[in-house]
Amino acid sequence: MWSFSNRTGIKHTMEKLSRKEREYQQRREEILEAAERVFAHNGFHHTTVAQIAKEAEFAIGTLYQFFTNKEELYYTMMIEKFDLLYTTLKQGLEHKKSCAEKLNSLVYLVLSFIEGNADFFKVFTWELNVLQPSMEAKLKDELLQKHFSYINLIGGVIKEGMQKGIIKPGNIEDFSSALVGMMNVFAFNWIFNRQQSSLTDKAPAIVNLFLRGTAA
Repeated sequence: MWSFSNRTGIKHTMEKLSRKEREYQQRREEILEAAERVFAHNGFHHTTVAQIAKEAEFAIGTLYQFFTNKEELYYTMMIEKFDLLYTTLKQGLEHKKSCAEKLNSLVYLVLSFIEGNADFFKVFTWELNVLQPSMEAKLKDELLQKHFSYINLIGGVIKEGMQKGIIKPGNIEDFSSALVGMMNVFAFNWIFNRQQSSLTDKAPAIVNLFLRGTAA
């Protein structure tokens, strides 16, 4: 199984930072990882900053040196995960030549990412109602843009499939939503039924269902 647990850019830049900067980034990373676990376990609305601080093994005052409130923690966690997912897919697809290869790799990479970031997936699927008008508009808009970038990347693969005759003509946005929905449902069942097999084993079945449906 591929591992995608490191957040965007941190692993590759840590060596270039000063000791003080490395310590800051390491603490920030630990807080975000703790927040992800607590959000996944309690849900956004039932999570407190104190619980996150306890999970991260920091004083509450230390946590506030990095994030002003629970909302900022939530959005930062989600935005950085979407960045990592998008980068992972972009890099994984750029050397694939055929559309069939791209589609198979796309599904495999998404499932592998979810497998390595199950808590993030729980938070994402449970907490869409966090996007409230009272939240800071900039953070909300940025999070939505990250999600749409992910959907648009998938749409690009589907559009190419239509052009190559692998996928029948249709509404690209609808087809993208259908594929994402299929992957999410498989992932949801895998996580909450606590299946022992790898989620990536389901990739061929998803691709087959998406391309051919269930008609005899």
